[in-house]
Amino acid sequence: MLISEPSRQPSSHSGGHSGREAASEAARVRALFEAHRLITADLSLPTMLDRIVQAACDLVGARYGAIGVLAPDGSIEHFVHNGFDAETVAGIRSLAHGGRFRFDTFALRSFLAVPVRVRGAAFGELYLADPAPDRFTQADEELVAALAASAGSAIENARLVDDSRRSREWLTASGAVARALLADADEKALLDVVSQALDIAEADYASLILPTEGGRLKVTIARGVGADDFLGRIFDPAASPLGRAIVAGRACATGEFADWANTGFANQHRYGPAMLAPLVDAQGVRGAVLLIRQVGRLPFLPEDVLRATTFAAQVALALELNEARGDAEWLRVVEDRHRIAQDLHDNVMQRLFATGVGLDALAGQAGLDPAVADRLRRYVTDLDQTIEQIRARVFGLQSAETPAVRHQRGRYPHVAPAGPATDASGASETSGSAQTGAMRRLGPPSDADRDQGVPAR
Repeated sequence: MLISEPSRQPSSHSGGHSGREAASEAARVRALFEAHRLITADLSLPTMLDRIVQAACDLVGARYGAIGVLAPDGSIEHFVHNGFDAETVAGIRSLAHGGRFRFDTFALRSFLAVPVRVRGAAFGELYLADPAPDRFTQADEELVAALAASAGSAIENARLVDDSRRSREWLTASGAVARALLADADEKALLDVVSQALDIAEADYASLILPTEGGRLKVTIARGVGADDFLGRIFDPAASPLGRAIVAGRACATGEFADWANTGFANQHRYGPAMLAPLVDAQGVRGAVLLIRQVGRLPFLPEDVLRATTFAAQVALALELNEARGDAEWLRVVEDRHRIAQDLHDNVMQRLFATGVGLDALAGQAGLDPAVADRLRRYVTDLDQTIEQIRARVFGLQSAETPAVRHQRGRYPHVAPAGPATDASGASETSGSAQTGAMRRLGPPSDADRDQGVPAR
């Protein structure tokens, strides 16, 4: 689309094409080839968009240029510009309507816009503007349209390369993080989860949000811009769309993080595009990984959300396996204690008791020296005390508190799929849909569980 305000000065150009004009046209074609070479030199999409705008301005001598990337709903979700100051860019964005920008209120008297398509689908609009009237010609529009077509193919290639690279990086990170969590799900391993996600997603902020025992959510680990302000923050999941999405285990993305925040959120760190990847395993939702980019950066694509969700699912599975291994270790310790207790009862105590009975009978024999008899009775008393001590130890082995290795279960609890339903004894159990902040966690085993050596569930 070509819009130019008529010049108030009479044109000094004559009609027809002179040899000079033909040479100029050939130079512009060469410039088009050079522009294509420039924009395909780097397959990083943000860099490529900058180069497309710069190449378009250079191609036709425009003072200002921009490319608006369309969101799925047709609105402008990303704006790359050249020549505009920040105040002008803010004004242009505020006047955007229906996926198009208005430049007529900014003293720009010549305006050129051409669509950029990728695989036939609209990717965005390439805009050129200039304060001079009659700045662009029909030939300029055709030249920029050819550049836009070339840019569409380059953008498609960049996306394919970027998709392949990101998929490989997410898979590699999933394996590395899973191995670390299986070794021990400590704070260092969780920090590695967030660091990997921050780097691979090319985000500015990343955090791991986990539930607390009080039914709330806590920013357990945070990295990036503003991390110190949010690390350790505890919030009610029902108070914001973000919290409700975490409890529901919903993977999603937004162009403006403020849309997910609670009322009154002060966006002092200029948070923009964001995506949420829930930690979901067979037992439910454990929390989520939150990734944010600052305002002005490219939004997260559906493919990004899918990869991050797969990564988060691997993390949740590793945590579950880590806890299962903790359960197995705990059960083995309990079984060892029961075996030792049974051995003490069946062998040691019985033999000591038999020895005490024999000594007591010997002390009561007629004609035995009284001093010897007294010594034998003291020995019998000592044996009785020893048997009582062993009996107390056996009872302690059978009824001791949960072993230390049992700490794994419940350290990273689940978000309960439903509110707690209290039974007659006052105990609570969880069931239903994931719409509350209640926690599913395992407490210490009951006395019956300890006697049987079975972990409470």
